[in-house]
Amino acid sequence: MRKELLKNMTDEQLAIRFQSEGDSLAFGELYQRHYSRLYHYCYTIVRNAEEAADLTQDTFAKAAEKIQHLKSPALFASWLFRIAHNSCIDRSKDKQRRHTVPADGPLQLADIEFDLDSALAQEDAINRITLLMQELSPEARTILLAKYCEGRSIQELTQLWGISESAVKMRLARARHRMLALYQRNRIAS
Repeated sequence: MRKELLKNMTDEQLAIRFQSEGDSLAFGELYQRHYSRLYHYCYTIVRNAEEAADLTQDTFAKAAEKIQHLKSPALFASWLFRIAHNSCIDRSKDKQRRHTVPADGPLQLADIEFDLDSALAQEDAINRITLLMQELSPEARTILLAKYCEGRSIQELTQLWGISESAVKMRLARARHRMLALYQRNRIAS
């Protein structure tokens, strides 16, 4: 019964519950929701299944340890992926620093598919999006996070908010439009 209750809660509600009560089942639900996508995200950066699994586990461990510092639980998923991103970047930098060249053979560089410039650009974009999200109304921010970070369907959103499908679509359209306007305003100001 309690697990069913947790399944119906938003990420924000679960994060608040874990922050305030230390409810490990609430964090477990967050883990179940985000593990697969987070693993695939790490894998796209490091291109190694074992390393991606380690990074995913490390990310959840860091999140559990530092969740008290999360000021906006509505941004839990973004915050979680940010931790993963930073961990992947740090791991890649460590690998590059530790890469050694055999003294007796020709110089052969490892086949590294990681592009630091691209990763830094992606990190900068995530920072800008996070800042822009904070400028949105709580309702717009919550619906965008639920749809695009949590991967909830329109049907799930209609059930969560108790509104019609067209109302959900309209709110999503307004939130996306507001986000675009904020992005364009900040891009012009830069």
